[in-house]
Amino acid sequence: MPKLLTTLGFALLLIALCGRAGADFNAGLLAYERGDYKTAYQQWLPEAEKGDPYAQHMLGFLYANGRAVPLDPKQTIIWWQRAADQGFAPAQYTLGSLFRKGLGVKRDLVKAAHWISRAADAGYPDAQYDYGVMHATGEGVKQDLSTAYMWLDLAADTKGLEPGTFWNNIDKLLTPLQRLEADQLKKNWNN
Repeated sequence: MPKLLTTLGFALLLIALCGRAGADFNAGLLAYERGDYKTAYQQWLPEAEKGDPYAQHMLGFLYANGRAVPLDPKQTIIWWQRAADQGFAPAQYTLGSLFRKGLGVKRDLVKAAHWISRAADAGYPDAQYDYGVMHATGEGVKQDLSTAYMWLDLAADTKGLEPGTFWNNIDKLLTPLQRLEADQLKKNWNN
């Protein structure tokens, strides 16, 4: 399994998790930041075994990258699956991305869509964007430009960004009826 966590990806994850209150979890994050992966593992393992999805997710990253533990795709999936099953959106998105790309698992677009949709429904912007792309291309889901437009628009709103080129290209293809449908889908999702 290729290394799954880029420096930028980890920085974004830290930002997403910085509201995490658990002292052991935070001690693990600080250790990870300074490259002390063994201490991070020691801090997170007991929390993960108690069912903490944040710690489970981060243990998955340790196994995915072979930091303080052997590189182990099976353990990676186990820990991310545990966190995802608890409704932890970052883990749902990560797990869905693995299935979408076939990293460490057999490529399965239906499973990818399942997990990415759960994270998108929870308001996770990267998942919303990817789920929009999946609807635009028919990747693991029925192709539906109105739904694609809605998810891409939500992702942009969540991140405080302009929707982007992909969204603009879909916008040009929508009929007036499809645009109304997309607006109604977004309104329903927001309520």
